[in-house]
Amino acid sequence: MKERTPLVQQRPTGSVTPLNDARDRRIEWMPIQALIFDLDDTLMPEHPADEAALAATLRPFVESEEVTDELLAKLVWKASRDNWLASPFLEYTETVGTSSLEQLWAPVDRSTPELSGLSDWSITFRETVWRGVAADLGLDPDSTWQMMDMGFQQERGVRHFSYGDVIPTLEALRGSYPMGLLTNGIPKVQRHKATAAGLIDYFDLVIVSGDHVTRKPDPLLFELMLAGLNVAAANAVVIGDRLATDIAGANAAGIKSIQVRRPGNSHAGGDEATPDHVITNLTELAALLE
Repeated sequence: MKERTPLVQQRPTGSVTPLNDARDRRIEWMPIQALIFDLDDTLMPEHPADEAALAATLRPFVESEEVTDELLAKLVWKASRDNWLASPFLEYTETVGTSSLEQLWAPVDRSTPELSGLSDWSITFRETVWRGVAADLGLDPDSTWQMMDMGFQQERGVRHFSYGDVIPTLEALRGSYPMGLLTNGIPKVQRHKATAAGLIDYFDLVIVSGDHVTRKPDPLLFELMLAGLNVAAANAVVIGDRLATDIAGANAAGIKSIQVRRPGNSHAGGDEATPDHVITNLTELAALLE
């Protein structure tokens, strides 16, 4: 792998440019000709939307005010994860980068044998999870699990929206740069989310890891994006929130990277890779590209 030319003063691996220092310092970019965006927790909230949907689903079944929304969410996350680990499709889902909670609302997908099998298994998975949650809450599973199942699908379905800074930023950048969307997950799920949030039409190319049975940080996905946008690695930049996937993958492919470290995003920490720059809001992006 070729050594990347640093955009800022050389830093030890695992460190990042302090936010205040980074905002005061101009970056010496190579000419940027294309932008590659991550989706979940970069352009649209994933985990906050999950938690809000779970709370809205389960709150009508819980009378005690001592049971917090956070506790309800953790209850479902644990039940779904415990059952997920016994899935015959665990290796496949971990390979493409989808989550147990997504399978509680994901649309049926029969585009490949693996996805068809996963869709069939998810019917039993959802029933098992919601029955377990009902029992944990002291409720009768037979009379409540289906209401929980349908309720969560409806509540999660109305929470596919972008952060407030996203569409204004994409509108401002549209026409100036080819833009790609590179996201881990099951193709139908990720495209559904991006479409429901009104984001899909901003991108010249969308690549979902499940289409290639791999996931970020595999540099293959980044190289496919570069080829599809017809741009060299030196002239592109990846914008994402996760060091272990977005930033590490960009580094491996020789692409510059900007980490979006939104306040409250617990998944943006770590020391797996070093971004070239850190921002907390997409409104900071335009100034970096000038």
